[in-house]
Amino acid sequence: MNGLTARHMRTLFHIEWKLFNRIRANYFFVVLVPLMLLVAMRSVQEQMDLDRHGIDAGPLMVSTATGILLIFSLYSSVTGLYVARREELVLKRLRTGEVSDPVILAGGASMYVTISVVQIAVVAAVLSVMFGTAPRQPLAAVAGLLTGVALMTAMAAATAALCRTVESVMVATLPAIFVLPMISGIYVPREVLPDALGDALLYAPLSPTVDLVRSGWTGELGLGGALARCVLAAVWTALFAWVAVRRFRWEPRV
Repeated sequence: MNGLTARHMRTLFHIEWKLFNRIRANYFFVVLVPLMLLVAMRSVQEQMDLDRHGIDAGPLMVSTATGILLIFSLYSSVTGLYVARREELVLKRLRTGEVSDPVILAGGASMYVTISVVQIAVVAAVLSVMFGTAPRQPLAAVAGLLTGVALMTAMAAATAALCRTVESVMVATLPAIFVLPMISGIYVPREVLPDALGDALLYAPLSPTVDLVRSGWTGELGLGGALARCVLAAVWTALFAWVAVRRFRWEPRV
């Protein structure tokens, strides 16, 4: 990243940060709602016989928290951001300058990326203390977080391409919000599912991120397994990025 690109990224970050702070309700939707969902999921997972399946509750909760926060704090928020800025003609005006298209999208999303990463780090630290566990493979956890951020940002751009108005964002993001956690091991660990189903869900979009983050605390993935998860996450990210490149609209539809 050269100096000009970094300056553009910082400028876009500061603009979005100022706009975010103007509406105090943003803190409720971006911070409190995911944490409330996390508490609710803890009560659900307590009903599962985790010990029988050899699942440690601490690492499981860390991966659950990471998945929930990536979906709600990053994916849904960035999707709404892209559509809102398009409808306000902000994206169109930015394209008339010297800022490249990837920088416009990355810079706009950078504020929510920062928020979600900070949330995940804080929640992971708190859960580690609560359950008395510590990361065994920190690099796997970092790789999981990076793949999750890239995937959710690309998916947000692809979803925004389907939305005509800001009001349609809620409908367009529903499949990911409801289905993605169910098939990626966020709400229900794959170990408690039938073997055939669990093996199939290994290839769900967010499964590599969940597996890598959980392995960061359990150390269950070897180098080959971790690399395979990273490759799978990269494939999904590239697919959504390709859809975004082909379908993303930079100005309102007539």
